[in-house]
Amino acid sequence: MMKFCCLIVIILCTIHVSTGGRLTRNCLASNGTCGRKGLTCDGAFGKGWIERGRCCNGGPCCKLPCVPTANCPEGYVLLDNQTASRNCYAHSKPDHLYETWANALSICAMTPGASLWRPNSQEEAAAAYKQFGCSSYIWTGAYSPGQDGNFVFAVDNGVFNYPNVPFGTASNGWIGNCIGINMWAQSFNWAAEDCMERYQYICEFPMKTCP
Repeated sequence: MMKFCCLIVIILCTIHVSTGGRLTRNCLASNGTCGRKGLTCDGAFGKGWIERGRCCNGGPCCKLPCVPTANCPEGYVLLDNQTASRNCYAHSKPDHLYETWANALSICAMTPGASLWRPNSQEEAAAAYKQFGCSSYIWTGAYSPGQDGNFVFAVDNGVFNYPNVPFGTASNGWIGNCIGINMWAQSFNWAAEDCMERYQYICEFPMKTCP
């Protein structure tokens, strides 16, 4: 009887793990994002997100309906170098040129669908720096929500591996919980800075194309 009960438990656990993994893969395959357990998609990511299944951690699989974007939002522009990125960008507002990380994130979020910059390549970063005439640290969307050295990008929770940065170099040490990037001698340096520091920032709005 004991062996039979253990076998049932093992089977149920296997089904749970298998189902959870399958749902998570389906979520990722559909360009969805796993929301936090106990929160709706709107509560986790803002208006417009809809639930498409569940994640294996018990949270909803959230997705934005695919609506093609033809033009940049007001105040946003395309990069001159379209081979670097086809997204829309906006530099610090003149009356809010230097902001804390949280304030910069809030300003970017005023445009639905936009967030703090996520530099994916050196070409993209160089194009943005050149176009906006940046000369100091710029806030990116990467931060450590648990203040424990584990970094993610705001909104989509994509992992940011610091100090193994995607390009350029990372500053030695861990000073703060928000990531800034600076260009120095044609090279880029990433730094984990105090989130209360005031830096310039770049907002990014992803151009959406539907299959």
